[in-house]
Amino acid sequence: MLKGNGFVSVACTALLLAVTIGCTPHPVGQDAETAAPSRANNGESKQTVANTQHTQQSKEELVLSFYKDSSLSDEAKVRHMTDHLAGIQWGKINEIKEHQSLEIIEYLYRQRAFIPSESFANLIQASDGLDGALSESYAGLMGDLFTRDRTAMTRALANMDKTNRTQGIGSIGYALSSREPKEVKKEIQQWQAGQKLTTAEKDVIRALFVKLDNPY
Repeated sequence: MLKGNGFVSVACTALLLAVTIGCTPHPVGQDAETAAPSRANNGESKQTVANTQHTQQSKEELVLSFYKDSSLSDEAKVRHMTDHLAGIQWGKINEIKEHQSLEIIEYLYRQRAFIPSESFANLIQASDGLDGALSESYAGLMGDLFTRDRTAMTRALANMDKTNRTQGIGSIGYALSSREPKEVKKEIQQWQAGQKLTTAEKDVIRALFVKLDNPY
């Protein structure tokens, strides 16, 4: 009789466990929810790595990579390139890829219509290492941009440190001197008459007139 009672007790315990397990919520949904953040975190990690690699590139490498990127339109290329021109050293680009400095400046000159006025400051600060043909091409670009938007270029020059301002004015003066200086000055004076220039901006125009008289 005792054995019968023991058997019944074991059977009841087993049945109770089975019912308890059957009523426990299925863990599949929980596992799926847990897996989702894991996948998201993995994606975020990959993006972080990509961003880190991008920020580790020098200005010169970035400009060169955008220039070589065939998936970009000319407008997109120019905007990306000009975003990273400030402080660039053209000699370093030639160390990465020979003769690319001149090629890049000539490309920017051909696509100058896509250069936004807000990027003029970056271009003014991109005069390190200019010489020879590189300097000529850069001057031509700066001269055309000044003619296109005198207000934006004058304002950008006025906000520069002395070294970059002098270099920028020199390049523009050299480029514009290919025309009759008196005619160029007349055009600038007519534009200036309709402007409310700050003292610094007036100083830029005065310095430019001096450069037009002595561009070399």
